[in-house]
Amino acid sequence: MHKRRPRGLALSRLVATTLLSAACAGPGPVAPPAAGPDLQPTTTIEDLMRFMIDPAADALWDAVVVTSTPDGLEEQRPDTADAWLALERHAILLVEAGNLIQMANRAVAAPDAVSALPGVDLEPSDIAARIAESPDAWTRSARALHDAGVVMLAAVRARDVDALLAAGDRVDATCENCHSRFWYPTSPDRQAIETAGEPSP
Repeated sequence: MHKRRPRGLALSRLVATTLLSAACAGPGPVAPPAAGPDLQPTTTIEDLMRFMIDPAADALWDAVVVTSTPDGLEEQRPDTADAWLALERHAILLVEAGNLIQMANRAVAAPDAVSALPGVDLEPSDIAARIAESPDAWTRSARALHDAGVVMLAAVRARDVDALLAAGDRVDATCENCHSRFWYPTSPDRQAIETAGEPSP
């Protein structure tokens, strides 16, 4: 009578034979690492500020306005689906602008650009020098803008006016912390930030 071989034993021998054959064959070809994306930062940081960040932040800050009148307080707030959708677009622009300004090799401004407010804002070359001196701080500031935008986007999608106001304060603080370090001439506030080694929370 033929004695049946246990299936487990046969399977074990098959696996062992396969592994032995693979070992004898030597290592296979190693695939080269995939090339990173060819990113092309065409516009400047000034362009992103002027055409994406500033308009988006202004629209979000102005979404809720309380005005004092002789008849009492009047409040303007988003109260239609279209109004909330417009704010969602602005919040998304703010979030992604935080990613875009982190891209390497993006110029601060056009070669012939100068400060519109000399003495109030630094010249583009001075801003570029500060970024070059503290690239990690610049990246943290850009990431802080992204993160503040994420909070803003969540508030908008939740249709939560109180959360929208709180997120607006966070965006404002984030912008001012970055500007005090990279945009404004040296001031006691900037010196305090540099001494701490981190942007203000």
